[in-house]
Amino acid sequence: MFRLTGYFVVSLAAGAMQAQPFAPQFVDSQAAGKPSRTVLVFVPQQFFSEDEYEPTVRHLGMAGLDVKVVAAETTLAVGMGPENRLVMEPDLVLANVRAEDFAALVLIGGSGMALYWDDSLLHARCRDFVQAGKVVAAIGIAPITLARAGVLNGRKATVFQDRSAVAFLKAGGCRYSFRPLVNDRHVITAASAERVGPFARAVAAAVLRQ
Repeated sequence: MFRLTGYFVVSLAAGAMQAQPFAPQFVDSQAAGKPSRTVLVFVPQQFFSEDEYEPTVRHLGMAGLDVKVVAAETTLAVGMGPENRLVMEPDLVLANVRAEDFAALVLIGGSGMALYWDDSLLHARCRDFVQAGKVVAAIGIAPITLARAGVLNGRKATVFQDRSAVAFLKAGGCRYSFRPLVNDRHVITAASAERVGPFARAVAAAVLRQ
């Protein structure tokens, strides 16, 4: 069950923390007598995209899926909002994650994701999920991590429409698509937050089909 611990917004203009909880509706699938379907959502420790994160979590919860947020460290993860930044406490640390315990791995973008394009541990976890036949998804610039982990080799995928980003995907053997949302053999990618709704729904549908 998703735990809403440590959620608050930091008001930079006021120079102080102001509590404003983010509380989407989640369904405890185990309490409802259904098989557990837990999606792991990875966020960069600094400067993750709230526009990608919040709708993704909300749509997954509306689909009846449990969500756990994971980051590289136990310290607070900070969004990249220009005025009010979402700050949250991750549920899990990436080093302690096992693919067999989750139904899917979703990578959230944002400028801070660039620091994880070549992260060997995140690469290993992405490969673990793919090899286990689980759903793997990424949005914005996060598909670059999938490409550098080797999981897009021979697959169709999309990414934030930037020449360098596209080049990174092609260098990883990806069959780049101009489509804003691509689903190829349980690997789902979206180009930007503009497609976050269909992206999250595609992840939920793929998990529920497993």
